[in-house]
Amino acid sequence: MRRADHSVDLVSPLYGHIDIPKLALARRLTKLEIELGGRDWSCELYTGRNHDGVGLTFIGNEEVLLSADALTGEGDQLNASRVGVFASAVTELIRQNASDYDIVHAHGWAAAAAIAQLRSAFPEMPTVLTVYDASRQGRFDATWTGLGDEARDGDSVSVLKAGLLTADRVTTLSPNYTHRLQRPDSNDGLAEVFRELGPKLVGLRHGIDPALWNPATDGHVPARFDPFDMDGKDKCKAELQHDLTLPVRSDVPLFGAIGSVDEAGMALLAKIGPDLLRNDLQLVVQLEGDGELIAIYEELWDQWPDRIQIKTGNDEAFRHALIGASDFVVAPTGSGILYDEPTTLSLLSALQRGAAAFANTKAFGEVQSRVMRIDHSWERTTRLYERTYREAISAHSS
Repeated sequence: MRRADHSVDLVSPLYGHIDIPKLALARRLTKLEIELGGRDWSCELYTGRNHDGVGLTFIGNEEVLLSADALTGEGDQLNASRVGVFASAVTELIRQNASDYDIVHAHGWAAAAAIAQLRSAFPEMPTVLTVYDASRQGRFDATWTGLGDEARDGDSVSVLKAGLLTADRVTTLSPNYTHRLQRPDSNDGLAEVFRELGPKLVGLRHGIDPALWNPATDGHVPARFDPFDMDGKDKCKAELQHDLTLPVRSDVPLFGAIGSVDEAGMALLAKIGPDLLRNDLQLVVQLEGDGELIAIYEELWDQWPDRIQIKTGNDEAFRHALIGASDFVVAPTGSGILYDEPTTLSLLSALQRGAAAFANTKAFGEVQSRVMRIDHSWERTTRLYERTYREAISAHSS
């Protein structure tokens, strides 16, 4: 948005791991004073600007925010206070500087608390909320979040629901996810709320930076290629297979999957592993984190070492190499071989259909080239968000 000539400020909790000197943040002399849960809270402000000109504001509180790595968890008073203090501080910050802002865009369930509080304290401000995972809602005692009864569900409130009910526009990361959230069998308990949003709810895929993700210029891949000359992709595939001690075969499809142990999709992929790996194909998984899921993937490798390899950790160069080499990338959203439901049967069927499509060399090459020509850049996504912002401002003022 900043590169599109908008003035943008990013506001975040000041977590304990934030490197203040590295970000060249300046501590403001004036603190934000708020009230929550029947007591007063004092929050420090650290401000700066990144290399792209985006304004940075970090809100700190030694008691609840500096001790956190993220706004996570549900149920206990400490986590509820973290969410509530941050939301209240954001509300007060915007109230004090209202003339500087045209719209507020909140990301994720925790930031939904700020949207709800803003609607109550400063109803003139247009807002947009982006939902990443509707199963993560933030269920707490209302006393410690500063939220009203409109989002109450039994003895607790759903932070995400509060944001959905008060935002002027709600976005998700894809049209497919939007449709799934509105289905009656959605298991997050908010299907009716999502359906009632109607045209206020829209799926907008996040983009990529073509300066970083372009196989014609990417320094992390061993050979360059583009939609019109795919020869270099074969070399990328062969080199990755060799490096991972997989059989170097051009006649089998290579599936790449990237994610963390916390993502439901990676667990779903592991669950279908035995059925998938009975097919003549190869699967390379880059998995961040640790725990039981990695052990499950390692068991798959023990049984099919010539068909699957696992790479743990967050290796950016490897991520580029894997995507450049893969014939298919297994992702929650995308273009290509699609599946509608996050079930083992749907995912396995889609992967098997992909493997069958790969066998038709000419037709698959045409599909591959066509998909690569789709505009996935942030520039396209930015234009879509601009339209959403205009709609939110217009709806809010009408």
